[in-house]
Amino acid sequence: MSQSLTRLVHTNNLADETPAKPTDANTVAEIKEWLDAHKVSYQSNAVKADLLALVNDTDA
Repeated sequence: MSQSLTRLVHTNNLADETPAKPTDANTVAEIKEWLDAHKVSYQSNAVKADLLALVNDTDA
């Protein structure tokens, strides 16, 4: 597990579960990593708000 996903797990206190969905508190890199892990496509120039919209539209 990468450092950012590990941080998501520990931040959300879910060490034994799937990392929680990223929020505005996460960096763009962390959100992109979460989207990559869930096989969600996004444009390379997408801004944080667009990435979070994709996160919220994902059933993960």
